[in-house]
Amino acid sequence: MNRIPLVLLTGFLGSGKTTMLNALLASEHFRDTAVVINEVGDVGLDHLLVEQDADTVVMIEGGCLCCRAKGSLAPTLEGLLRRGRDGSLPPFKRIVVETSGLTDPAAVLESLISDAFFNHRISLAGIVAVVDGRAFLRTIDEHIEARMQVALADRLLISKADIADADDVTAVQQALTSINPHAKQSVMHPQTVTMDMFWPSSLDLPRSLMKPLVPMCSAEPAPLATASLAFDGTIAPDALESWLDHTIGLLGPMLLRMKAMLDIEGVPGPTVLHVVQGLLHKPVDLKEWPVSEQRNRIVLIGRDVEEQILADALARLQLAVRQTARIPSVLH
Repeated sequence: MNRIPLVLLTGFLGSGKTTMLNALLASEHFRDTAVVINEVGDVGLDHLLVEQDADTVVMIEGGCLCCRAKGSLAPTLEGLLRRGRDGSLPPFKRIVVETSGLTDPAAVLESLISDAFFNHRISLAGIVAVVDGRAFLRTIDEHIEARMQVALADRLLISKADIADADDVTAVQQALTSINPHAKQSVMHPQTVTMDMFWPSSLDLPRSLMKPLVPMCSAEPAPLATASLAFDGTIAPDALESWLDHTIGLLGPMLLRMKAMLDIEGVPGPTVLHVVQGLLHKPVDLKEWPVSEQRNRIVLIGRDVEEQILADALARLQLAVRQTARIPSVLH
């Protein structure tokens, strides 16, 4: 069964998430997208909604869909897909979940990945964070949620660059690189935002991760670290499972996120893995490698963990390439 890809859209209060979504909702390429607003208090799309009960899914301009998530997000997604199957909603190919500005994305992902339905029917395409080009530097000093939103993102969209000082935007870009050197950055203007700019492509991991360890901003209030690695070779399923068991068991919730695209023995294309706070999302097998360089690529993002521990974990994975024995796999 094909799983529907989902993007988690984050960004601190007033960063411009809803403004960007409004522009996307009007575009031709975004018409077959379902949009879920994750908190009742987030009313940025009210002017587009057909007023109905807060729990219903309704049509909005542009042929897209929107619903209000009330309580747990997973049941809302289940209802969304059920109504798509029974024909009470127009078909959609992808889902965007917009979180509230004060949301820690790790907590949302943890609740989804621990849900059996989510693992079975939905695949995590990635996390997109909208960053205020004027206020971000002040925001991260006062709000850990803003730092976490950036740290876990695959793509960072800088808003309000048209009204911000150019030097301020440059400083924001440098701060984003310090916090998350692996995320793709784009300066966003609502009139020019596109699906290609917004939607993560596979994993958005850099083609060449030359250094086995890239430090992140480790200042308080959120001591964060990351390690990344690109290496050649095919990994036996049993060796990968052993490494996952050991690494997740060792780090637990300190492993905020793992993103990996791996060449697994017996699988024609790459396998994409996501781990959030020690929970493994069901792997996704891609039909083909999305880039010309067919290499294993992985990023670990940790909190309250030494950088060298993450680097050592990646070194153990690289050694696993030498293992060739295969036993029945539970990964898939």
